Amino acid sequence: MQIYEVYIDVLAINNFLADLAALFAVSVFFKRKTPARRILAGAVLGTLGSCAAFLCCRHMAVYLLAVHFLVNPLVLLFCFREKTKQEFLSDLCGGYFAFLLLGGITEWLYEGENGFLSYKMTVSAAFLLLPAAVLWIRRQLQNRVRYLEAQLCQQGKRLCLTALSDSGNLLRDPYTGKAVSMIDRSVYETAYGAAQAVRLIPYESLGCRHGLLEAVTIEELSYAYGNGTKTIKRAVLGLADHALFEKKPYQMIINPQENPTGGKYEKDG
Repeated sequence: MQIYEVYIDVLAINNFLADLAALFAVSVFFKRKTPARRILAGAVLGTLGSCAAFLCCRHMAVYLLAVHFLVNPLVLLFCFREKTKQEFLSDLCGGYFAFLLLGGITEWLYEGENGFLSYKMTVSAAFLLLPAAVLWIRRQLQNRVRYLEAQLCQQGKRLCLTALSDSGNLLRDPYTGKAVSMIDRSVYETAYGAAQAVRLIPYESLGCRHGLLEAVTIEELSYAYGNGTKTIKRAVLGLADHALFEKKPYQMIINPQENPTGGKYEKDG
């Protein structure tokens, strides 16, 4: 039978630092506008709850169940006040991911006597590296190709369709300097008829060093952008052949570059 000696002060300090790091990581990753004092208070409450559970529970399994299914969820609700179950589950998963990431960073930096940093230096470095790692992961996820809902307005008629946000689309209209998004020609013509005032825009792509793309200017293009909606007045659309979109779940390719003229951003809520 093994007997472990646990110092309650060390347990409290470790829990506080881990809770503080995890809550801060969740706030950064999901862009929760939570005051720092509330995150600090949440870490304190989590530490008190964990220590109380440790002192009251005689079996380790009961202690772990109390911490994971009672203390941690209550701390998240206190800190972020989630309005939906989806937000709560996202924060809960994000918090545990931050715990795992923090443990991995600590293990990487410190390996007992074989480590190249002392324990105190390892803990300090881990808490500095965790926010940087979270920010990097969030940036990578934001830059990935994703689908979104777009809405066109032309001739007083609105058209809703599924679009692909492609950061590799760098095409710009040389006449206006605006970013060019592409749409399935057949979808456009079905909604608005044959395009009027068409002009040609030169482009290069894989397998085509020099090409000309027919383009039109529409009254308005809007699509989801971060936590809000981006609206572009007099947006430029390239009319691409249907073959580009055949058997694809989207009918349009958005150019996500910031538009220097005629664009505005409206935050939801």
